[in-house]
Formats: sequence, C-alpha cells, structure tokens
Amino acid sequence: MGYLRLWIGIGILNLLAVALTAQAEVFNPFNITARLPEKTKALAIARANNTITDLDSAANPFNVMPHRLPGVARGISESVEQAFRPLEALPKGDALPDNYLFWILMTLVAFLSFAIASKRSVVIKAWQGFLNDNALTIAQKEAARMTGSTPYYLLYVSFLLNAGAFIFLIARYFNQKAFNNLGFLAICMALSFGLFLAKHVLLWVVRWLYPVAKEVRRYNFLILIFNCVLGLFLVPFNFLVAFVQEYADFMVFWTLSLAGIFYLYRSVRAAGIGQKYLSGHVFHFLLYLCTVEIAPVIILLKLALLASE
Repeated sequence: MGYLRLWIGIGILNLLAVALTAQAEVFNPFNITARLPEKTKALAIARANNTITDLDSAANPFNVMPHRLPGVARGISESVEQAFRPLEALPKGDALPDNYLFWILMTLVAFLSFAIASKRSVVIKAWQGFLNDNALTIAQKEAARMTGSTPYYLLYVSFLLNAGAFIFLIARYFNQKAFNNLGFLAICMALSFGLFLAKHVLLWVVRWLYPVAKEVRRYNFLILIFNCVLGLFLVPFNFLVAFVQEYADFMVFWTLSLAGIFYLYRSVRAAGIGQKYLSGHVFHFLLYLCTVEIAPVIILLKLALLASE
C-alpha cells in the first residue's frame, strides 16, 4: 500500500513537471520563436505583443486580460477627431452677379424710404435721442403706444436687413468665390435677426426675473434708437463696399470701425442707465457684458476669420 502511494505521488509530480515545462517553454522570453511549434509560436507571439487570442485564453483561463470596449464604443473611441468647421455647411459658390446685388440693395433702400415716409419726424427724434439722454426720454414717452413705436420698428427692421447685407458683403470681400450667392445672403440676414431677437428675449427674461423693469425698458429703447441711426449709415456704405472696388479695403475697415464706434458709444450710454446697480452687482453685470455684448462680436469676428481662410 505504501509503494502504491509512492508511485502515485511520483506520477503526479511528473505530470506537474511536464505542465510547468510546457508553460515555461511558451512564456519564456528567451525562447527562439522560430524554433517553437506552430501552436506554441502563436501563443508566444500573442503574449509578447500583449494581445488577446482564443489560444491564449485556452492556455490559461485565469489570465488577467486587459479590458476592451465593445465594438461600437471601440469604433467611436478609435475614430480620428476632425476640426469643427461650421462654414462648410453654408451654401458655396460665386453665383450672385453684381446687377442682382445692386437691385437687392435698392430694395433695401426702398424699404428704408417706406419706413421714413411712415413718419418723417422719427428720423430727427432718433438722431436727437442718439445724441443726448433728455431727447431719448422724450422719444421713449412718445413711442409708448403702438402708433408711436411702429415707425421705430420699421427703421429697426431696415437696420437688421442692412446689417445682414453688410455681414454678407464682408464675407464676400474676404472670399468671393465661396460666399457670393443668394442663399448665403439670406442666411446672413437671418443671422442678423436671430442675434438681436435673442438679445431682446434675454432682456425680457431679465426684466421678468429682477426688479429692473424700468431700466430694461429704457435700455431696450436705447438699442432701438442706436440701431435705427446705424441703419441709416449702413445703407450708403453697403453700396460703397459692394461696388467701389478700388477702395474696397478702406471701405470695409472704415465701416467696421464706424460700427465699433457706435457700439462703444452705446455701451457708455447703457452704463449710465445701470450705474446704480453696478456697485452691488458687479458679477452679474460682467456676466451679462460677456455673454450678450462681447460674445456675439467675437463669434462674428471668428466667422470672418474662417471665411478668409
């Protein structure tokens, strides 16, 4: 009985020795891979490259395998990220002749004439409100009703149309072959309407949330007056930017500078409206300034730089 146990123990030790020898042969880093059997060679190469194969799993089911994402997630994670280029989605082409552009601008002039003819005195009152606060207060009181505010709104719509045309002409100046088409002109006008509409909606929300209704109404009317006056200046400058090719550089940058001067002057006047809130709500004022006043300008400048590439 003792001899039987001895021989069984020797047999078990021999089996363990063979298994350990085979495993050592497979995973020994000093093995010459070319001399190994095909099965052993594949397992050795898989282990050396740290990859997962069915052969590896079958050889040792207790191996710690590195995690791999599922097929869809792995495809997403391994995809090459591409730069975000929003202008690629815009309509491209140089398909808008100068004579068509001339008649489009003449249509904007006709709409401005209609806005002025609705009440001629509105232009003088808008200019006076642009220059001083007392005239702005008088104009705001006279525009309290729908009949008094309608001419201002017509001038405001004229400004938005001409501002969209001006954005189109700036993009056309930087890259005429790509952005000289009717579809892009319509997008520019829609962008002009969308930016200012979003601004007025945000001001309405601020007026609804906080006890600043009087100041917000005055600021809204200030924006209205300044944009009406700026729209009057944009009409002739749009013609000059579009058709005076010899001085196109000067006209483009002069008009941009003029719009910047209007913007800074309006900011100074707006600070006077909210000066009593600045000392106690500096953070909220800076938050509004960055998100509503500065961010749209930076976005337009960025789009202009992308258009020039």
